[in-house]
Amino acid sequence: MNITMVMSGGIGKRFGTAIPKQYNMIKGKPVIDYVIDACRRSSLTDAVVVVCDPQCVSFSKELENGNLDIVHNGPERCWSIYNGLNYIKDNYNCDKICILDAVAPFVYPKLIDDYFSKLDDYDCVITCQKITGELGNYEFEVFDRNDFYITQSPEAFNFRMLYDCFDPDAPTSEIANQLPKNAKRFLNFEFKNNLKITYDFELKYAELMIDYFKSKNVVSSKIYEKEDFITEGLRSYLLRKYKDETNNWLDFISQNYQKLFIKWGIESFVANQTSKFGLILNADSKTFGKIVLKFIPKFINRYDFEKNFYLSHKNTYLCPVMEFDDEFSALLLKQVQPAKYASFEDNVLLTKFWNTVIGSLVTYNESYIAVDYYGGLKKRMLNCSKVPFMKNEVSFVLKNAVHLYDNVFKNKKNYYIHGDLHEFNIIKNIDYYVAIDPIGFKAPAEFETARFIRNDILKNTGFGLKERFELLVNYFSKWFKRDLIIYAEYIDLAYTLYNSTFENDTPKQTEIMFDLLSTVSGYIANDKLKGNIN
Repeated sequence: MNITMVMSGGIGKRFGTAIPKQYNMIKGKPVIDYVIDACRRSSLTDAVVVVCDPQCVSFSKELENGNLDIVHNGPERCWSIYNGLNYIKDNYNCDKICILDAVAPFVYPKLIDDYFSKLDDYDCVITCQKITGELGNYEFEVFDRNDFYITQSPEAFNFRMLYDCFDPDAPTSEIANQLPKNAKRFLNFEFKNNLKITYDFELKYAELMIDYFKSKNVVSSKIYEKEDFITEGLRSYLLRKYKDETNNWLDFISQNYQKLFIKWGIESFVANQTSKFGLILNADSKTFGKIVLKFIPKFINRYDFEKNFYLSHKNTYLCPVMEFDDEFSALLLKQVQPAKYASFEDNVLLTKFWNTVIGSLVTYNESYIAVDYYGGLKKRMLNCSKVPFMKNEVSFVLKNAVHLYDNVFKNKKNYYIHGDLHEFNIIKNIDYYVAIDPIGFKAPAEFETARFIRNDILKNTGFGLKERFELLVNYFSKWFKRDLIIYAEYIDLAYTLYNSTFENDTPKQTEIMFDLLSTVSGYIANDKLKGNIN
């Protein structure tokens, strides 16, 4: 059980008013009510306990409204905490506790949820601030400020560990210092705009901050910086290959995201760390619920193609797109749960999915905003001089691929296809699969299976390249002719072989794909290729 405990026993000796500072007003609302409201809206909080002077209950609507527990405060903060811990032990089966100050009004629900979640891996979570000024002491000794930090509320703890260690007469007011030395501590330096109201003039600061949040369309008091939007996936590719363009794009997002967040009611997010070609945020929206926000950089020239494919394939096999924003090149998608990737072993659901995909195929016409697959293939063949490694091998297979396309597919009907239906773009939504991240190719229908076959084989190399290829070709033969599946696979492997030389720093992945190309070429008559790949 998770419990938030709000400390409201202070009388505010430095504050200068007859009423304790936590009951003074900010924008017509007592300071403490901002904190209690955040606790109530925390999705992981099971109960709220407030430690306070019972005579002050009438100062707060949140306290008067009930649906929380009130515990009598002690003579000092440590004794108030002790009273609260004893009350919780006697009345609840508590696993995790988050302790907040009634005078720190900018705490927000997602922060509390994050702290409770962190306790799955840590014994305590401490809100901290770096020391930005110089550090002095009354003995005039020299200290390095980087050896110190400031602690603040909220703090969260493994309840049993804290209860067993807590001493109200301890010579420290920092709760975490009472834990064993070997306790696992997480220090959170990211709650930068945390304000503890100590003096009366800080009420005005708080009002100005609230006005600032509203003027900037801030949904919550959490302020994100550029670093919050930089993922490992972006570091591994876009920031490495297109450093200046990617930094400019991230600057735009970090400086303007609040405009989009208020438009779509986004309250918090967790960034997907694996996506290489865009920024994916798993987010909570007060308007749409659990959603995925996808930012696509304009300089990779993919947003319009992806958006238009989603819009032209509503109510088919795609994950529902709920909104889009052209200024940000952003898509708002329904979040899929449990979001497991497709597996060939999940044969029944996968077959249902492919039946829907094939049944949803539409003939290409000029009204569609599509990527010309054949044009892209020829462009890659002509640009082989730019390939960073394996130039001759890549050039050879691309010439074969263009020759094969000319022989087999050039006069076939083109469809408007997803074009990237590999396992990571087919995800499970309860009891069926949906697709994400379409490219939107103008291409023959047989190319729709190519990337699923490629990824499945590369994931299961221990099965044997030839054996796995046979298995998958036989599977997809229920929808397409066997030889056309094989030809499309060879051509698309050549297409993506070219891509892999730019997406990877070493030839290793390209060499693995080249081995698969060699396997596939063994199924193609020599007269279909300009030369034998082997």
